[in-house]
Amino acid sequence: MALSRRSFIRWVLAAGAGLSCPLPGRAQPASGSGEKKPRLRSEDASVCHRVRDGDAMPAPAPARRVDLVIVGGGPSGLAAAVHAQGSDFLLLEKEDHLGGNAFAEEWQGLRYCTGSAWATLFSPEVEQLFKRWELDLKPIQGLDAACFNGTWIPGFWDGNPESPVFDRLPFPQPTRDSFRRFLRDVAPIDLETEGPRLDATSFAELLKPYAPEIAAYWDTFGPSNWGAKAADTSAYLGVQAARDWSKWPRLTWEGGLGVGSERLYARLSEADKRKVVLGAAAYSVERKGKKAVVRYVQGGEAHAVEAKAVVMATPKFITWRLVQGLPEKQRKAMAAMRYAPFMVYNLCFDRVVYNQAYENFVVGAKHFTDFVPADYVTHAQGGDLSRKQVITVYAPKAEAERHVFLDDAATLAQAEAAVDELGALLPGWSEHLAEVRVYRRGHAMPMSAPGVLTRLQPASRRDHGNVFFAHSDSDGDVSDFAYAALNGVEAASKALRRL
Repeated sequence: MALSRRSFIRWVLAAGAGLSCPLPGRAQPASGSGEKKPRLRSEDASVCHRVRDGDAMPAPAPARRVDLVIVGGGPSGLAAAVHAQGSDFLLLEKEDHLGGNAFAEEWQGLRYCTGSAWATLFSPEVEQLFKRWELDLKPIQGLDAACFNGTWIPGFWDGNPESPVFDRLPFPQPTRDSFRRFLRDVAPIDLETEGPRLDATSFAELLKPYAPEIAAYWDTFGPSNWGAKAADTSAYLGVQAARDWSKWPRLTWEGGLGVGSERLYARLSEADKRKVVLGAAAYSVERKGKKAVVRYVQGGEAHAVEAKAVVMATPKFITWRLVQGLPEKQRKAMAAMRYAPFMVYNLCFDRVVYNQAYENFVVGAKHFTDFVPADYVTHAQGGDLSRKQVITVYAPKAEAERHVFLDDAATLAQAEAAVDELGALLPGWSEHLAEVRVYRRGHAMPMSAPGVLTRLQPASRRDHGNVFFAHSDSDGDVSDFAYAALNGVEAASKALRRL
């Protein structure tokens, strides 16, 4: 029997390990292009799972003392470190690389993202911060494309009820009119005064009077951007996204916002870079009088460090288990926050296969939500079409599917199903596909569910004595690089004042 095209595609599964990384960490050499067997790798979550399961953990006495400990080396922790540079700090990161969800990798010289893709300068504070850090993000040209029942519509959602794009929808006129009516109805909503009411309501409830095709679009857009379908999305965010997001210019690099993590790390002095500890999984943060003791595992051994202040730049689903003595209301608020599991498939091609738009949503797709040409910010006008290309495919999953991430075979099957679905939608892709790289995160994206913005976040981010809370889930309507950075700087500022 002749070998199928799939036999010549190299499949690589990863979960937290770096393939190529200008950040500190262990870069893994690529094996020969003829390899057929998938390379299976996973992050070590054993310490986190022991904390979750309530296992007894060692309690060594502190062998080191510093002014500030930062727990977590994603954008928020890196921002805190940059703000605290020159001080006596220590940053602990459980992975063997920095960046968290904002982490870039490389295939044959091409950068691509494994998570966070783009940012907006939605406030003067963000613009000022990015300018101070010299983050030279590039503007993304054009709006997203959307595919409905096989019909591709470029520049689809621009927030304008009179937009001619709605005339291209492959639906009856009443359905097209419903799209326009929805936008007319949300136009006068005052998010400032209506915010608390809308945040207590699901976006799906707001969409009930309109054609179901509208909800279907947001059930594709939402999971990719904030981890939730309309039923689990705050109506506040839904209105904002539908009405206002297209007005804000989007920015990125080739490699997505993982490049931003690299730029933040590069701003640290060589002396401060030596204060970054990788493979250090924190399992306890305990206040002791005017100090705090942070315990962590590194290299299979338990360690403890005493600090005058601590910044927790970790997601709340683990933070509430790490920090001892939290007030009950704060602990419950953190525990109530939800996180979407997320797979990202980077499809590596031997030539350009798609360059029509930056983000491309396929409404009704079963195995993914959207895809992004990784080099679009550079080659929006086309460029050399014979060049190699990476397409980043986003595949957020339901919370009930989290267990699949622990099964390599099931993970690979999901990736193959997504590739097959894309191949059917865009014939010819499979002929040029050389490699598929799968990145999986079990608790990747904080879900912007009803009540998170106005109820859970304010309660969860309260200072706990000399312990301060950062991360992208501390404040903001969505989890993104900018909010992560702002929250990291704010927490570090409080900690330094405490000193």
